[in-house]
Order: sequence, then structure tokens, then C-alpha cells
Amino acid sequence: MEKKIITKIPKEVSHVTRTLEKAGFEAYLVGGCVRDLIMEKDPKDWDIATNAKPEQIISLFKKTVYENKFGTVLVIQEDVSCETLRQIEVTPYRIEAKYSDFRHPDEVKFTDNLEDDLKRRDFTINAMALSPKGHLVDLFNGIKDIKDKMLKAVGEPDDRFTEDALRMLRAIRFACQLGFSVSYETTESIIKNADLIKKISKERIQDEFIKILLSPNPATGIVMLQKFGLLKNIIPELEEGIGCEQSGEHIYDVWEHSLQALQHAANKNWSLEIRLAALFHDIGKPRSRRSVLPKYILRHSHSALEGKTNSGLRKDPSKNILAGRKAYTFYGHEVVSARIAKKIMERLKFSKKETELVEKLILNHMFFSDTEIITLSAVRRIIAKVGKENIWSLMRVRECDRVGMKKKEA
Repeated sequence: MEKKIITKIPKEVSHVTRTLEKAGFEAYLVGGCVRDLIMEKDPKDWDIATNAKPEQIISLFKKTVYENKFGTVLVIQEDVSCETLRQIEVTPYRIEAKYSDFRHPDEVKFTDNLEDDLKRRDFTINAMALSPKGHLVDLFNGIKDIKDKMLKAVGEPDDRFTEDALRMLRAIRFACQLGFSVSYETTESIIKNADLIKKISKERIQDEFIKILLSPNPATGIVMLQKFGLLKNIIPELEEGIGCEQSGEHIYDVWEHSLQALQHAANKNWSLEIRLAALFHDIGKPRSRRSVLPKYILRHSHSALEGKTNSGLRKDPSKNILAGRKAYTFYGHEVVSARIAKKIMERLKFSKKETELVEKLILNHMFFSDTEIITLSAVRRIIAKVGKENIWSLMRVRECDRVGMKKKEA
């Protein structure tokens, strides 16, 4: 296996490791690039660990950047066409002391021991090292965990998460990206330490949240966030939809409906903004829901019960899909949802452009819910509201909404 992996290492990366070795230092590929190579994926970045100190690394290469407290030196290769190979991170082996703020080590100490460096890493699948000659160092059974599709913290999970609480979100992100499960011990530790996520900056949380949303399985990620106790500390508004029943053609509560809508957007490989709008499009329903005690059950329930028309009554409940179920209205839920989504995105430090687009898509996602009242002027109004360039995005959010109801014809 090691020989097969070696052939996939770009010559630009091999140049850096060879340069270090020729100077008498050790050099290992570490972290995500080793994991990706083993899983036969293309690494998005390349990280090298060495027993050379920063000043020694800098002296070996023509152009470098060193502007951090952690010893990482960026080796710059300007004549390389591939973006991921223009900057290669080279970091001395290190051990990290106490984390007073649950985010950054109070002190970083360099070491000459590769094992010490690997011990401080987050998960077993990211704690392997690969030498330029193909020797794989796997002290924590990362290969086995990859085969088992299991995400495990290195050593004591509590230690890893109190060192950097963001690792709890990273666990969920990796599980979503790779299709892995999280081990029992790691899960229990996340649940125990979930409140520590409050110590993490909103920018770092946003970064991991985006990666979860852009993964192949974002709905699974949101469920894990909730079950692990993290969602209540990040987006508590979403949890209000749990158990919030709906009327009409909706067979799910608001929570499950939103997850179905989000996953449909992911299955279609649609943009981040569409995924955010799909997740948040009904987030205001729990706050706008009102019980209805009608004499007759509404036939056109999706449009009528959501505030568009009161036409289409059936006097015979036995012929109605709502028979035996409670009825609700959600008048103006799109306005409430857009307002809540804006607050969430501002809280998580999304850009103004992203926030405004998602807000606009949510505010108008109920367009033309009653086909009997579509007019040319109505079409013009919706184009004016969302912008011609965003019409297809709005259509896609609407599709997510319909599919999330499990309506076959959507």
C-alpha cells in the first residue's frame, strides 16, 4: 500500500521533504493529506512535520513566510500551477501545554520526537505520518479506524476537546464528509463538553458549520449537532422545530421537514446559500403557528393553511387527508423565518452579501403557492423582489420545500 501511496505524492511536495532530508532532518507528511492518500482521495493541502526548527527550515528554501506563534513555515513555490502546491506548510514537531481559553495553547514547545507530535492531534485518522520512502507511522490505529469508518479522538477524548473545543465540530464535520460514525467514547465526551463551544469565536464556528453544510450529508450533521448538545449553543432556534407538527400535505414536523429540504439541496449539489435557505426557510413556523378548530377541513391545505387562500372546503372529513389530525395556520411564517435567519447569520459572522441573499430567498419562498392567482404582474413583482439573477435559486429553494414534504410530484 505504501508504494502505491508514494506514487501519488506530487513532485513539489517530494522536493520539500527531500530538501529537509538532505540537510539531515526528518520529514514526514502528516494530517489530512495522509488520511486522504490512504482513502484514495486527492488531498486539498499538504502538511509536513520535521525535527528542524523554524529558522532552519527558512534557511533551506528560497522563499518562505513565517508569521505565527506555532512554528509553521510556509514554503512558497511560485512557479507551480496547482494552487494547493504553491504553499506547503512545514511545522516542527511540537508539544502543546495548557489551553486556558479552550482554543489556543498557552505555550508551544518544540520536540525532536515525532510520537510526541502525533499524540497532540485530534483524531486517529489524522494522527498518521508518512515518510518520503513510504514508511507509515500509525501509532493510534488510524488505518483500522478508516477501514471501520469510525472517528475516534486520539488518547483521552476529554483532553482533546478541552484543548480545543472546536474539535467537537470538526468531529461532526469529518463524519459528514467521510461518511463515518463517531465512536461511543468520543460521542460521550462531546456531550459532556458541549458547552465549551461557547468559548470558540463565531468565525471559527462558521467555518466548520459551512463545511458541514457543504458535505454530502449535511442533514446527518445537523442531527448530530442536536444529539451531541452542540446545536443549542450555536443555533438554538432550529430546535424549536422539533415536535412542531404541521398540517396539510406535510408528513413531517418542522424539524424533519427542514432536514429533508436541506438534504435535497445537498443531493442536487446546490450552493451554500440555497442550503442555508433550505435549512432556515421554515425556522419561524414554531413562533407563528396557530391552532385552527375549523368546522370543515381545508382541502388545499398547503396553500390555505399557510395563509394564501381559504377556498376549497370539503364538508366530508372522511375524504380529506387531514381527517383525524389537528390543523394549524402559519400566517406570515416566511417573514418570521427570514428575520430569524438574518439574526443567526449575523451572529455567526456570515458576510452581508450571503445574509441578504438567504434572507431574500426565505422571505419569498412561498411565491405562487396558489396557482389560481398567478398573473403577469405577480411574476414581475417576484422578479423585482429577488432579482433576475436569483430566480433560479428561489425556484430551487421552493423545490427543496416541496420535496421536504414528501410530495411525489415535486
